[in-house]
Amino acid sequence: MIKISPFEIREFLSLNDLNEFLEREIAWYESLYKEYSDKLGSLLREEGLSSDEVEKILREKGLARGGKGGGKEKKGRKERAASSGEWFDYKGLMFSADKQGKAEMLFELTENAEKVMNRMKEVKTLIEELQKTGFGHGLSFLVYLVDGVPERIYVQKAESSGQKYRLELFLSTSMTPSEDEDAEEKEEEESSRDEEEEIEETSEGSGEDLTS
Repeated sequence: MIKISPFEIREFLSLNDLNEFLEREIAWYESLYKEYSDKLGSLLREEGLSSDEVEKILREKGLARGGKGGGKEKKGRKERAASSGEWFDYKGLMFSADKQGKAEMLFELTENAEKVMNRMKEVKTLIEELQKTGFGHGLSFLVYLVDGVPERIYVQKAESSGQKYRLELFLSTSMTPSEDEDAEEKEEEESSRDEEEEIEETSEGSGEDLTS
């Protein structure tokens, strides 16, 4: 299971590694989105409301899909929560014991997961475009991630690729028998054959003496 940190700097040895990482993250966000969408759907069925009806109610409370602007969005969230009769404010921390409040949380989570997921798909497309141009050969990338989404990328010369090659070369040569080892094995085999022949000759000689 992939672990996504809210803030992280991670190194990738190639654009292909970064692209594969984004694929796993997108799959994780898709599963998260589906899980909470199903929970929201179950809650709506319990209340006997359709998704359109609940979305209309949530929009009246100030919740709307596709909001833009980080600071404005946070400010709007506090304002709409404070104005909602289902939420109680304790020094900026909101509480609710109503199913309407639960629906608002599920709706907002799926909305945010969808935004992050769509942004990841956009970045993945940009990475694939760069790969087609041949960019990234001999380079590694230090990526600043926010909620798993690349925000900034520091490009540097790849050094670990050479180290990896040297390691593979060492392993391949160290596991191959040397010529000296082969010669020693042959000498041991020949000496063992000579000993066996001497034993056979000795046993035959002793047999002749007994018959005479």
